[in-house]
Amino acid sequence: MRGRLFWKILIGFSLTFTAIWQGVWLLFTIYGGPPTPYHIGYLKETARGYIETAARIVEAEGLGPLEQAMAYWPQSERDRLSIEPVIDGAMINAAPAPEDRVEDIKVNGFLARDAISPVGLLVHLKFDVADIVAEIPDRGRFSVPTPLVIAGIIGGLIFSGVLAWYLARPIRQLQEGFERLSTGDLTWRLGEKIGRRRDEIADLARDFDVMAVRLQQLIEARDRLLNDVSHELRSPLARMQLAVGLARQKPDRIEGSLDRIEKETVRLDELVGELLTLSRAESGASQNQTWLDIDHLLGRVVSDARFEADATGIKVQTNLAIKRNWQGEVPVVIGNAELLRRAFENIVRNALRHSREGQLVRISAEADMDQKVFCITISDQGPGIPAEQLENMFEPFIRGEPGINGIGFGLGLSIARRAIKAHGGEIAIHNRDEGGLHVQITLPFTLRVQDE
Repeated sequence: MRGRLFWKILIGFSLTFTAIWQGVWLLFTIYGGPPTPYHIGYLKETARGYIETAARIVEAEGLGPLEQAMAYWPQSERDRLSIEPVIDGAMINAAPAPEDRVEDIKVNGFLARDAISPVGLLVHLKFDVADIVAEIPDRGRFSVPTPLVIAGIIGGLIFSGVLAWYLARPIRQLQEGFERLSTGDLTWRLGEKIGRRRDEIADLARDFDVMAVRLQQLIEARDRLLNDVSHELRSPLARMQLAVGLARQKPDRIEGSLDRIEKETVRLDELVGELLTLSRAESGASQNQTWLDIDHLLGRVVSDARFEADATGIKVQTNLAIKRNWQGEVPVVIGNAELLRRAFENIVRNALRHSREGQLVRISAEADMDQKVFCITISDQGPGIPAEQLENMFEPFIRGEPGINGIGFGLGLSIARRAIKAHGGEIAIHNRDEGGLHVQITLPFTLRVQDE
């Protein structure tokens, strides 16, 4: 059933609004007495005032002045008053004016007075209020007037309808958005449909758009990755097939063909290993988490880098100024040691790959105790990267210029960024003014009490 939330809100708030009206009426009834209807006020004050005024004019001035005074009364009030002179002379004094109770007036339908004019004429005055009595609403002490009930229901329906529409409409738009996403339409956005709302539902719609953009990016990245992986696998497999074909055609060259097959097999193994590392980095650092000493971790990476650099004549300079002890506590990173090691190693090996003999690779690290982050920089003196390619260098299988000391798969920086982000850090690259590439990494840490 469509619009279930709309009807729930509409009916619920309508009933609530009506109950509030009746509750207010009940409170007035209990603590202040029921509001006096217009009809009762008319009988108590207006009708009694007219007949008392008429009696006093007769007693003071006679019938003539009464008729003159009535000329100024509303026509409806003149029609109610009847004047009956008593001519038999049986009564010399008029009876005292009765205390007219509302209950008596309701029964009789009129008010009556007897008055004696200055000349001794007895006049019987009668003020007819039968039509007013007939209009008095018949209700108990706690019954709510019908107009009030109608006003409460109509007001409740209008208020509830507007509120229900205001709340249910964006929720239906969210539902439509999820249906669109489930059918594969990743271009659907809710920002323009929500308009200028500034509430939690608008925040939810904006979060939906962020999610949709992220899903679109992930699926596009997955498609690109599958395409790139298939391309990377096709080349060594094609060379292996060619080597097998040559071995069959020329048995005397079988040793060379086997060497080529072995070389391509190793390359395939390395590619699969890189892809597995990328997959682990994509899934985060939740597995095998431990307290990591960045000094020790970087020390291992630097040791391996020096070993490789010695073979090519590249110099490696380090400045690991991480404070080991800060008021009895040690800054450590919580995460996956293997992922972080691979991240640092990929960046350092990338710097070595693009450096020439005699050039310098600098590795530095320090702990910012105010921000509680490690600041790690790795720079080289190589050719750098064209400015237009910097934005894309963290994408899988994106390669720069071929390295001086070999070419990789284009996965190193991608693995590094995902591993760093999985640990809550950031990584950025830019070209140095004097030439070469500069990589800056910030990695958050926590303080741990140093073991004795």
